[in-house]
Amino acid sequence: MNDSGEINEYGFQIKENEEWFEVHSGAVTNTNPGSMVYVTIDTTPICDNMSDQEFRKTVLMLRDDAVNAIKVRIQELSDWNAGEQERVKKWFGKSDENTRTKLKSGLAAVVAVMNGLAARNFVRVDSWRDKATGCVPGMKNLDGEVAHVCAPDAATRTIAINRNFCYLPGKSESKLSSMQLTIVHECTHFVDTFGSVDYPGGYGYTACTWLARDHPEHTITNADSIAWYVLARY
Repeated sequence: MNDSGEINEYGFQIKENEEWFEVHSGAVTNTNPGSMVYVTIDTTPICDNMSDQEFRKTVLMLRDDAVNAIKVRIQELSDWNAGEQERVKKWFGKSDENTRTKLKSGLAAVVAVMNGLAARNFVRVDSWRDKATGCVPGMKNLDGEVAHVCAPDAATRTIAINRNFCYLPGKSESKLSSMQLTIVHECTHFVDTFGSVDYPGGYGYTACTWLARDHPEHTITNADSIAWYVLARY
């Protein structure tokens, strides 16, 4: 086959201009000559408001744009002028050298993770690939969930996408969450980036500023605080 494209773990080619689907199961009925191999293919798109081709292009474009934004933050942390110190203080409650050092190292790790993301890293919540990570969260608040990862999952970097993700704006133009913010947020959860968590009362633009004011000790490990620091326009 001469067409270029990514090969998934099943040996199927994923071409940029085509749909891609998740193979859920395959089983050989017996080893007799002429026996049939049955494969179940789930063609349900990750988002019900766009095709998987559209989804893939959207998330990877947002990924690339976010990586550029993170690189700007890393450079600003190196320059460490008054404006950057004020930005760090807004989101983390302090602008000391320890916070600066943790941000620089953590953001560099996030860039490495995000640069490695491809179409295969994004799956539907509760799909078999989501479950295969070994630490699917409880299903009690699934309706309110946007996405999740398994923090120790350095092998597959699986990002499970819930339906709520699909109806967010692409970018956070104001104080609203977005697909892009969610991708950065989830990547900070991996243990080899920030190992961040979701602190109660630390989710959303305004809540993160309150967390910085009242509990700065939690901010450097609060996923939304890091994501808003990277992407907030003001």
